[in-house]
Amino acid sequence: MNEPKCFATLDDVLVMGQLPESIRAPAEREGFSGAQTLFCLAADLDKDGAAAETWLVVSQSKAAAFSGEGKLASGPFEVKEIEKVRTFQSVGSTFLQFLIKGLYIDVIRYSNARREYFARARVQLERLTKGEPLDREALTVRSNLVCPDCGLPLPSKGSACVRCSGGSGVFMRSLALMRPYRMFILVLLGLMIARVGLGLLPPYLTSTLVDRVLAPKGAAALASVEERQGLLIKIMGFLVGAAAIQMVLNIFIGRVSSNIGTRITRELRQTLQRKFLGLGVEYYDRHSVGSLMSRVLYDVDYFQSFVQQVAEGFLLNLMMVLGIGIALFYMNAYLACLVLLPIPFVCVGTIFFWKRIYPRYYRHWDSYSKMGQLLSGLLSGIRLVKVFGMEHREEGRFHKCAEHMQKARRGLEYNTAWFHPTMGFIFGLGGLIVWWAGGKLVLKAESDATHISLGTLMAFLGYIGMFYGPVSALSMFSNWFSGFITAGQRVFEVLDAGLSIPEDPEAKRIGQVKGDIEFRGVTFGYDPYTPIIKNVNLRIRAGQFIGIVGKSGSGKSTLVNLICRFYDVQQGQVLIDGLDVRDLNQQELHQQVALVLQEPFLFRATIAENIAYGRPEAGPLELVDAARAANAHEFVSRLPAGYDTRLGERGAGLSGGERQRLTIARALIRDPRILILDEATSSVDTESEQEIQKALATLGRGRTTIVIAHRLSTLKSADYIYVIDDGRIAEEGTHEALLAKQGIYYKLVKIQTELTRLEE
Repeated sequence: MNEPKCFATLDDVLVMGQLPESIRAPAEREGFSGAQTLFCLAADLDKDGAAAETWLVVSQSKAAAFSGEGKLASGPFEVKEIEKVRTFQSVGSTFLQFLIKGLYIDVIRYSNARREYFARARVQLERLTKGEPLDREALTVRSNLVCPDCGLPLPSKGSACVRCSGGSGVFMRSLALMRPYRMFILVLLGLMIARVGLGLLPPYLTSTLVDRVLAPKGAAALASVEERQGLLIKIMGFLVGAAAIQMVLNIFIGRVSSNIGTRITRELRQTLQRKFLGLGVEYYDRHSVGSLMSRVLYDVDYFQSFVQQVAEGFLLNLMMVLGIGIALFYMNAYLACLVLLPIPFVCVGTIFFWKRIYPRYYRHWDSYSKMGQLLSGLLSGIRLVKVFGMEHREEGRFHKCAEHMQKARRGLEYNTAWFHPTMGFIFGLGGLIVWWAGGKLVLKAESDATHISLGTLMAFLGYIGMFYGPVSALSMFSNWFSGFITAGQRVFEVLDAGLSIPEDPEAKRIGQVKGDIEFRGVTFGYDPYTPIIKNVNLRIRAGQFIGIVGKSGSGKSTLVNLICRFYDVQQGQVLIDGLDVRDLNQQELHQQVALVLQEPFLFRATIAENIAYGRPEAGPLELVDAARAANAHEFVSRLPAGYDTRLGERGAGLSGGERQRLTIARALIRDPRILILDEATSSVDTESEQEIQKALATLGRGRTTIVIAHRLSTLKSADYIYVIDDGRIAEEGTHEALLAKQGIYYKLVKIQTELTRLEE
């Protein structure tokens, strides 16, 4: 039996409305028929985790799993008996499980390469258990998370596949970056042609020097010593002049290529930064900060070296090879053919080297990226490392990462170490062959038609040195090219990343909003196949003070993310003033909403600059008013530099409560129509919390205020409270009404009251 492909396309794994030939007979024996079958989905593992083809077969009334060898693997299961369908993650693979009579049963196992397909199947199986029809489109729609050609998971939505695109796409796109500098490139080409022409002059003059000055023979020889000395001075003058002009040309070539390269890298960094700002929060949930920083800081530098390599390296060496090759054939075609003998071996060696070195660059850059991630996390959480005394553990983790990077780099260097000497040996053999053959031609009688002069041989040998040098450099070009392709793919991966929150070109400009918010049948999950918010309907009227409570993980913060449109809903609508947020201009929407998160974040800047971040034009009195409202003015005034105090990384130097009060002041200074506090008072003391509540009672007038609170005492004055449980609104009402119900809210209040009493 053929083992399943590691990565398979949708056409390889999904069969709709019929049975695959390999399992048709056993499936029919179990009561499945092609006409009644809804879909069949292929897994790539058996239940023991070994590579094997296994099929999930689903009809309207039952489901089962069959091995590719035609045996029943599990089931059949009656759909009406299935209480719940879930996916259970294990190491490197996942089980699809059915809950039947209170017991979860393993149905089929698959690798993470097919997670996307089985996640869709799970949703459809749940629909069938509820009596809902199969959503055929949800199963068959092409995913933008996997390559449609090879099935390899993509780095991000809509990005190019590393396997299918190869290096040609990166190279051509990099050339396209040079289009705005066409005039500079034409000047560069002219300078290089002049440089190559001057480079061909010294060996020719060497031939004249030997044959007519140092060892004159025949009719062409000069008779007197004075004439020979005069010609010697002229030739030396020409050589010095040619060398001086070459030096000037090299300076200009270097300056022009540097000018083009630095401009391209500057524009590319700006484009990347602009792309980062345009990407949605979802992208940053899946990529580490250290990895993204390495692309901007280090990978982009390869594009500057790309210009230099193309101009001063590849293109210049290619011109030299062509020019010297023409000169060699002009001087002696027989010796020129001998010079070319090593070239086929060099080409074969270069191709072999490219195939060996190219995959190793991915390992090197992967280890490089992981080290950046490790360092970024370590330095960001250095206080946590020290408070738990984990210095030795982090040192061990870094040593392992450094060792992995060393092995990856060593693999590169080892391959380079044998390639360079081998090429040098082959070129050396070519030079010796010309010495042997050319020496024989010099020793022949002058009357022989194949005889050449000593000067001609010396010039030929000079050209050989100039010829093999560029050829060797061109063969080494594959080494640099491998690194450039890897870096280029990482950069273009970001540039090609699809916007998870696309902006409608005809988005409505809303101006000043009233603050009316409504959720209509909203269903959403960060993993679209695992909903967190489930069919939520709620209405928040403009100017209301609303509280949202619930257990951790119930979906409270997710509601906030949807209001701010950090994510788009999978079903339903989120409306502001009766308009769907997907139809609104995102920048205007975010100007109307101020959000204070549970974990305060402050920039490395002054306190005044941090408070005024959302409104840089705010005056000193407005800064003070916002700080007073957030109960921050008193502690800021006690600082030696007051509002001009420069904060450390993430607000280092302030307590957690002080940092949180500054973030609240930063939100209030914008005078937003919608103010959201996501457990913002959880890190402040009780006294400060009471002061902030008083400020909110005043500042909340005329604006919609949504408070997700850990301390339920914060919500006593709320106009309305929603209790979220398992992604649904379990209870709603005022503080007093919810207490009277003695439901979830009553239990939460009772628990917190008891904890407060014990603390006191």
